[in-house]
Amino acid sequence: MAEVATVLVVDDDGAYRAFLRASLEAAGFAVAEAEDGPAAHAEALRLRPEVVLLDWRMPGESGIVALRRLRAEPRLEGVRIAMVTGLDDPRDRDLARHAGADAFLVKTGDPDALTAQVRRLLAGGEARFDRRAPQRLL
Repeated sequence: MAEVATVLVVDDDGAYRAFLRASLEAAGFAVAEAEDGPAAHAEALRLRPEVVLLDWRMPGESGIVALRRLRAEPRLEGVRIAMVTGLDDPRDRDLARHAGADAFLVKTGDPDALTAQVRRLLAGGEARFDRRAPQRLL
């Protein structure tokens, strides 16, 4: 039996976290949640998930700051981290890539697109949501 991959979902929006959790669990992933950067760091160290979906804009510590902290942690080497945002700004995409993100995902309300991108990340590829997919969970 194959091992279940763990995805850490980091977003200050509880409704979007719930959507991500439901979508990922329905696809067979184990899911943990954090609502901000410091909580994400603690959970990532505790769980060492295979994938972290990290919201860009959060109160307090931004996702980019949290990304840098996660990448500076030797115990998290190999963890795939995707920055997730509601805006597809090329400057943000470049900043995320330079900070160590494995992918830059635009928020979607399509569970199939979400799980396909997480699977692609797990396979070592770069994930990216189709721009035609809904940009926000309604």
